[in-house]
Amino acid sequence: MKVIVIEDNPDHFEIIEDAFASITGINAQVVRADTLAAGKSLLFSEYFDICLCDLQLPDSSIAQTVDWLSSQTHPLPMVTLTSLHSIEIAQNLLHKGVQDYLSKDELTAQLLYKTCQYAIERFRHQQEATGYNQDMQVFCDSLSHDFNGHINRIKGVSRALKSDLMERTSCTADELQWFDYLETSTSEVQNLVSDLQSYLSVGYVNQSFETVCLKLVVKKVVASLKSALQIDFEANMPNELPTISGNPALLQLLFQNLIANSIKFNNNQPIIDITMKDNGNYIDIVLRDNGIGFDPIHAQKIFSPFNRLANGKKFSGSGLGLSIVKRIVAHHDGSIEAHSALGVGSKFTLKFKKEA
Repeated sequence: MKVIVIEDNPDHFEIIEDAFASITGINAQVVRADTLAAGKSLLFSEYFDICLCDLQLPDSSIAQTVDWLSSQTHPLPMVTLTSLHSIEIAQNLLHKGVQDYLSKDELTAQLLYKTCQYAIERFRHQQEATGYNQDMQVFCDSLSHDFNGHINRIKGVSRALKSDLMERTSCTADELQWFDYLETSTSEVQNLVSDLQSYLSVGYVNQSFETVCLKLVVKKVVASLKSALQIDFEANMPNELPTISGNPALLQLLFQNLIANSIKFNNNQPIIDITMKDNGNYIDIVLRDNGIGFDPIHAQKIFSPFNRLANGKKFSGSGLGLSIVKRIVAHHDGSIEAHSALGVGSKFTLKFKKEA
């Protein structure tokens, strides 16, 4: 095992080096870098199995080191070395690509060995999962491309046939209706393919997390839907919505599907009220609408793929919109609940972890 230790304190490095030396059954080659710059240089020029990195270094403050650890895609497992007062910082890094942390105040040879072994194994699994995710994304994109290619050809032939017939003779009302039906049906299949791609992609595409302002996300979604749907609807929200750690594209898709759902399943001019509530370690985002509602016995069923409770002839769609919402919320370690009754609108409560 070849280990790089980025540690400026020689006494601390000696403790780590001695701990590795006392572990029977492994031959550990331990290399020290006393600054972050020296550590980066070694990582670039040599192969290591694992990196142990102190948070406080002569050429890098804790904030700068944290930024480097969390903003890079590292080619090897990273373990942070902390003192007792910085354990919370190290714990937060576990959600940003770092495999584990070690408290220098409680370091033992056995703990050091187990931590390194687990970090290496965890990193290997993450790399395998990344490869699987990339394969899954290629599959989703290929599936969407192939389906849309066939559908566009059907549309093209249908339009050409209709145009040719109209030039040679007049079509009956029934024949025109069949052409319209073919156009509508192929468009619905394209929408289904798009929704399927979104549904399958959640959790598999490369989705980096960052600080996201939900107020800006919702405002962008509302503006986009008003432009695309050409429907007059009212969307009310507080002056402030929280920032959370998440993926901007997925969160935009979440609110787009949720708000579009409230607009679609509505016999009135849609009114959507969005509120928030601080709930300890979580933030509740509540969306209420004045739509047709649903029977409360179906409160869980509506999040299942391809479930459509409303009249399919009046309210078209793939039945995947709320399923996509639920997958995105789960991907952000959150939850969603639905409450409603027939004819009185619906309420959706999203729970997100507060940003650390």
